[in-house]
Amino acid sequence: MNRHPRAACVRCLAAAGAALAVAIGLASPVLAHALLAASQPSAGSNLSSAPTEVVVTFTEAPDPKLSSVQVLSPTGTSVTSGPVTAVAGAPTKLRVGLVSLKPGVYTVAWTTVSSVDGHLARGSFAFGVGATPPSGTGPTESSGSSPVSPVGVAGRWILYGGLFVLVGAAFVGLIIFRAPPPPTLPLVTWGWAAAMVGSLVVIGVQVSEAGVAIGGVIGTSLGGAVAVRLAPVLAATPGIAWLVWRRPLSRAALAVVGVAAAAAMLGDVAESHAAASGAVVFNVVVQWVHVAASGTWLGGLVALLLGLRSRPGDETRRIATRFANSATVGIALVALTGVARALSEIGSLQNLAFTDFGRLLVAKSALLGVLAGLGTINHFRSVPRAGRSLGLLRRIGSMELIVATTVLLLSATLVNLAPPAQAATAVQPASASVTASGSDFGTTLRMQLTATPGTIGFNVFRATLSDYDTGAPLSGRTVTLRFTLPSRPDLGASTLKLKAMGNGVYQATGPNLSIDGPWRIAVQISGGTSSAEVTLQLATRQPQLKVDVNAVPGLPTIYTGHLAKSRTVQVYMDPGKPGANEVHLTFFDSANKELPVPTAQLGIGLVGQTPGQPVVRTMEPGHFVADATLSAGTYSVSFSATAPDGQALAAQLQIPLTK
Repeated sequence: MNRHPRAACVRCLAAAGAALAVAIGLASPVLAHALLAASQPSAGSNLSSAPTEVVVTFTEAPDPKLSSVQVLSPTGTSVTSGPVTAVAGAPTKLRVGLVSLKPGVYTVAWTTVSSVDGHLARGSFAFGVGATPPSGTGPTESSGSSPVSPVGVAGRWILYGGLFVLVGAAFVGLIIFRAPPPPTLPLVTWGWAAAMVGSLVVIGVQVSEAGVAIGGVIGTSLGGAVAVRLAPVLAATPGIAWLVWRRPLSRAALAVVGVAAAAAMLGDVAESHAAASGAVVFNVVVQWVHVAASGTWLGGLVALLLGLRSRPGDETRRIATRFANSATVGIALVALTGVARALSEIGSLQNLAFTDFGRLLVAKSALLGVLAGLGTINHFRSVPRAGRSLGLLRRIGSMELIVATTVLLLSATLVNLAPPAQAATAVQPASASVTASGSDFGTTLRMQLTATPGTIGFNVFRATLSDYDTGAPLSGRTVTLRFTLPSRPDLGASTLKLKAMGNGVYQATGPNLSIDGPWRIAVQISGGTSSAEVTLQLATRQPQLKVDVNAVPGLPTIYTGHLAKSRTVQVYMDPGKPGANEVHLTFFDSANKELPVPTAQLGIGLVGQTPGQPVVRTMEPGHFVADATLSAGTYSVSFSATAPDGQALAAQLQIPLTK
């Protein structure tokens, strides 16, 4: 083996390349869920006359029975005139009718369950009717996101592990050994149990995310997915029972288990992103061969290590050699199919460095490189020695399995990724804009973001980037804003790409601040030699709010703000002196009874400074409290919540704090 180091090096590099192909091929693209592709009205448009409907086009066909499209007014109330419906002859489109719209900016919030892969995605965008955009230029964009469920990742990890073990054990027991070794029975039993548990968890997460009961999936795309996932695993049950009751182990029963596991892999692939791209049959077959070959390789290694229990000898060497040669064929299939899938799904090399998906893929590729190196050692050192000693084979093989387990976890994660101010005693004076500033976690850059005029509707967003240490402007970057409204988790994220203006300034106009309240803006910056993200809080400016002040000596001063529909909000700080304080926020209805608001967001900061967002505790529905350590000064206290009838409750007060 040491006589041909160059050949061994070539083989090692080939194995590493194949491992990279595994990483790319098993992954799903970032845009492979039912995400927003287009809409009528388009995102960011300003119409001269009110539309009668909204039609949204997605990247995959959504299930109309499990998907929704809401259109909300600036106060957060629905302005749709009926349920969402499919568009005849256009499976990727959904339509919803509208009531007569008044001039203003409206938010379209959508949630989809893909009829192809069952994944949940949500997003939002805004359009105007007779609204007046501020001066400024730049493109408006919208996007969606698909939440990654830790339970869903764990379920798919268990599912992959179970199916890999079943396919690998069947292959090794039928092809590599002359007869299935005794450890095959407990191995396939545990593999079947893992596949069943994993399937049930994946199904349960998809049904839960769709917001329906298990009986509600009948007649939907999820119903078909349930059948496709469970039927093959259930079909393996007779084979498992046959193996338990018959001695010696039945080759026919083991073949049934292996075929059923391969069919379950095909079912999983048919419900994945491979079925969403062009040339569906080709992509599904290629992906299936890819996954099955990976299972034969990695699951077969488990069965091999457990099956080699006898004393070393010529037979153990022949078995190990037979598996090593078969694994080489399997790796070749993995490499070829991985490249084929990568060409249609990876997108661009930039995605590897500047997206979460890409960074996970790089991490997985690095681990697969380690796996390929260990496999090379086993192939050229451990296997030739298997006739004399199995120690090295078992040690290196065990290390391979530890790495492979981590690789499967990353694969499960990748599959679940989609290839989201008012015054009190004296209302805060109106300003021409609202501003937030911050830096990235790695302290490589600083940025300031200004929204003008800072009210709901169209705003000019202007970002200024500078080096964290030198203050030099940073040009040549790609800057994208991702907007989410914490008080409305049902609304998906919207995005706006800023245009480079020169000298570290980036600008665009968009209606993304479409509902009053404090928004969370994730600023994604790429280009240069690295990427970064800065998270900012930006609250819209509110119209004047009438505020009553109730000051009683010895008690906290209570500020009562008058909201729409004769509702009120009470804000006070306890004890109301510099130091540790509890900030209380309570909503009341027109009858002066507590309004059962489920959640609220709170922002607190000295006037002129970026407010912080403390953790808000719910004392009871409608009554919230947050802890804050405050110094003397005048504080801007902003809040955002949603009433049970959908009305947006948002305002900003100024509260002085004196010694």
